[in-house]
Amino acid sequence: MNDILFGNNNGPIIKKLTKRSLKANKRRNFFLVMAIMLTTLLIGSVFSVGMSLVESVKMEQIRFAGTSAHAAVGHPTAEQIQQLHALDYVKEVGTGNSVGVVQNTADVGNISLTLHYFDKTEWEELRAPAYVDIVGNYPEKENEIMVSRGVLERMGIDTPSIGMEIPLTYYTDSESRDSIIQETFTLSGWFTSYAFVQSTETADVIFVSHALSQRYGKTVENDGSASILFVDESRVSEYCNALVADLGLAENQPVAMVQLYETDAGQGTATLLSLCAIVFFLIFTGYLLIYNILYISISHDVQFYGLLKTIGTTPKQIKRIVIRQVMRLCLIGIPIGIILSLLLSLGVVPFLISELGAISADEAVVSFSPIIYVGAVFFPLLTAILAASKPARKAASISPIEAQKYTGVIGNVKHIRSLAHGKPYRMAWRNIFRDKKRAGVVLFSLFLGVTTFLSVTTLVFSTDISKYIDATFESDFVLDNEAWPTQKLDASLVEQLMLIPGAENIHSTTWEEMRLDYSDAFREYIANHPMQEQISALSEQDIADNFNGFLLGVDGETLRNYHDRLGNPIDIEAFERGEIALIATDYPELFSNVQELNITPSYREENSVSDQQKYKFTLGGFVPFSYKGVGTSLAPTVIVSNTIMQEWFEEPAVKQLDMNVSSSYEQNALIALKQIIGNDSGISLTSRIESMEELDRAKMAVLILGGSISFVIALIGILNFVNVMSVSVVARKRELATLESIGMSRKQVRKMLISEGLYYAIITLVLVLSAGNLIAYGIFKLFQQQVSFAVFTYPFIPATSIILVIMIICFITPERMYRSLSRETITERLRETE
Repeated sequence: MNDILFGNNNGPIIKKLTKRSLKANKRRNFFLVMAIMLTTLLIGSVFSVGMSLVESVKMEQIRFAGTSAHAAVGHPTAEQIQQLHALDYVKEVGTGNSVGVVQNTADVGNISLTLHYFDKTEWEELRAPAYVDIVGNYPEKENEIMVSRGVLERMGIDTPSIGMEIPLTYYTDSESRDSIIQETFTLSGWFTSYAFVQSTETADVIFVSHALSQRYGKTVENDGSASILFVDESRVSEYCNALVADLGLAENQPVAMVQLYETDAGQGTATLLSLCAIVFFLIFTGYLLIYNILYISISHDVQFYGLLKTIGTTPKQIKRIVIRQVMRLCLIGIPIGIILSLLLSLGVVPFLISELGAISADEAVVSFSPIIYVGAVFFPLLTAILAASKPARKAASISPIEAQKYTGVIGNVKHIRSLAHGKPYRMAWRNIFRDKKRAGVVLFSLFLGVTTFLSVTTLVFSTDISKYIDATFESDFVLDNEAWPTQKLDASLVEQLMLIPGAENIHSTTWEEMRLDYSDAFREYIANHPMQEQISALSEQDIADNFNGFLLGVDGETLRNYHDRLGNPIDIEAFERGEIALIATDYPELFSNVQELNITPSYREENSVSDQQKYKFTLGGFVPFSYKGVGTSLAPTVIVSNTIMQEWFEEPAVKQLDMNVSSSYEQNALIALKQIIGNDSGISLTSRIESMEELDRAKMAVLILGGSISFVIALIGILNFVNVMSVSVVARKRELATLESIGMSRKQVRKMLISEGLYYAIITLVLVLSAGNLIAYGIFKLFQQQVSFAVFTYPFIPATSIILVIMIICFITPERMYRSLSRETITERLRETE
């Protein structure tokens, strides 16, 4: 048996005291478990939604890039490839090389197709993860090929099968393009390529075998590149710079970073800081509730801890009793919070991600990263321990003598008398600030929750969807020709559309192909080409020989909102006369050296009006890269007037019809348009009103997500208040009985307690409607800098609703608690000992 000389082993007793303290404080335990569970749910949900959204968007970007590699080194030698494998910051190295270029045919259209060979690592580790719906295997035999579904469809093959024969006409040397090779290949597999979709089906790669590459003497050093996956994607730019020195790269061996990783590093840092700020905010919110519950509990159990000290319990052991209680409650609250967070991730995250427009629900990636659940366990546990540490120190510092004299009344008696004067509402005010620290925590917790809710709803309500639609949509309805170059949107259809009641005007966009003269002025554009991965293997001569692109014809009237390179409005008259042409790009600076455009229209046999002729235009301005949804080919997309298109082509293929109707006829016009189009899969319809509905759903998703999180934060503040009031009324049981014994009626006591609750509500609302509104407006101004279509709109209905909820709870809670106590007689309450 241990004695004092050698230390006392009170471990079993500490465990028993911890267990019995938990059993004796069921109301406190309920609030603590709720606080821990809510904190876990909030943190887990934020991690889950945030990481799932990031992973979904990243996966979509990888698919659009066509590779999961971070960078590529052009024309590496065998020795340099060995050096790459030896570098400690390189995880995977794959190689590939160009084998040939497919010659365009009338059936396939103007599409840039290259024959490419990839080694096993390149295909399995870097390429395959970027594709979906992979069927079959990578080519092994000399006559085998693997083709994307999009290219197969352009070839007229809707139902491919393994082993089917596909004839190709191609050449292997750009300097001897006349040496055309015609060969029939066997299909070994196919896949869906997002990179082909992003290029608007104008460029892609056909995979061939190593045997075919060897037949033509193609090598990585002369005709290809090495793709690299680094160990840390956050340092891609740094590693690319290091490769130049580590490999001793020559001028003709460029290091090309995949466009996905060319974003500003500050953006990733800002995202990380934002996530840290949110997690810190949630930790702080949970801390306030857990701290206040324990603080009140310790204050209520002062005599209990004093008695423990009297019988020899050390301060360290008392701390252990408090901390162990919290840890045991964490074993209940944290698992419940994680389970709720997991259910939320599985059921709600895909919906939220799709409604936010980041990616479709089917393609949304629900992240099950260990970081989510480690964070969801660690941060709530850390919050609970931090929140319990100060009350535990308070319990450990209690003097046995002071504990026996403790009554729970804080404040100067003379000061109390001078303030109260027997008035219930004055006594209520005095009671609130009897313990200033406790009152401050409750008020701050309520203020924090309501202000967060108010800020989120302000941002959502201030998102002006109609303003965004007006800035995005140039017309009420857009009909797209999905079967281009087949003439789907012909004159007869236009006549039908104009007969729809309310129709005001229709503008057409025509789409043909052209060849653009290549010069050094386009080098900067090629170096930053949006399809860099697809064209990286082309030589400058290949680029010059294949500098083909799209030609769009539009009505000059539709360009009044666009500007030239100096920011001046486009000269519509010069555009209509055919003196100037425009380029579709988001980076006009890439064309700073381009002054003139020499265009040779590519005539199809059925619409040819003359021999091929070259036309010269002055570059007169720019439109966005996404203009009319055409995208780009190797050459940039050029826009000319419809007048010019009709001079060059008898019947240029109509790509798009933009239709405007009177505002009161939009819904009826939509119904009429759907009836006219019917089941024609070659025509797609986009309408302003349907897009408005979709964005309204996205707005509702944001409101549900942000509103739910902020409501839970507000609920934490409300729980804090309910806990304070319920414990306060129970702790003052004898005090209230004493007041009744000296003449205070039950009605006056009830009025005093209800006044206490209403004072909490009124003070909170005064703070929210003053400082809270200023905070919400300040957050809106920051939001407006990022979202141009935001218009400040105060959320009166949500604000009124949360105010009513707080007022009702602050009214009901003290009244209900007093009603439960007043069932006992005054004598019984006065005789009760602590």
